[in-house]
Amino acid sequence: MSFTYIWLKFTILLALLWGLSSCNNIPEAIMLANTERVDTLDFNEYKYVIDKKNRRGYVTMENEVMEGRYVIKRNGIMVEEFTIEGGFLNGKRILYYENGLPESIETYKTSLQHGPVTTFYSSGSIKSETSYTNGTANVEETQYDETGAITLKKLEQDGVVYEHSYMDGNRMVSIFEKTIENQIYELIIKYDSFGTIQLIM
Repeated sequence: MSFTYIWLKFTILLALLWGLSSCNNIPEAIMLANTERVDTLDFNEYKYVIDKKNRRGYVTMENEVMEGRYVIKRNGIMVEEFTIEGGFLNGKRILYYENGLPESIETYKTSLQHGPVTTFYSSGSIKSETSYTNGTANVEETQYDETGAITLKKLEQDGVVYEHSYMDGNRMVSIFEKTIENQIYELIIKYDSFGTIQLIM
């Protein structure tokens, strides 16, 4: 392998890395790096229709099925971006605050939410993490305050939903919920700041 060939590959790699690092929006940089062509539309240049499976099908204002990677702007400001395959959302959909930082990153399969969902504060820190399966929200969820501390954790195991609320890193309330023969049963436990149980209901 010649020195010229190695140098050319190295130069291309450096150019790509520089391009990604110079982009102020990391999710956008990742998505653009994986796409050859991106179409930019104003929010009023497309529409969607709901089908029998409650999926959003995307079309142009001339009713042409959309296909490809799109960046959507409103008054010149990017508000979201997504990938359309055969008229349906597939992969990541990113919604943006006016400051250019992501408000949420959602995952879709044929226009149904399927996969992880992350929401953010306008400062850029993570607000919540959850996921969907074929359009249905999974029980597991974690919420954070703007400092990154966990404020709520929720999950389901063996038919029992566990929900724990936190303040300043300490668990304050735990709720255990189980449905038996269409009847919901709850156990609520409250703690003090030292983690000692104060009340069981």
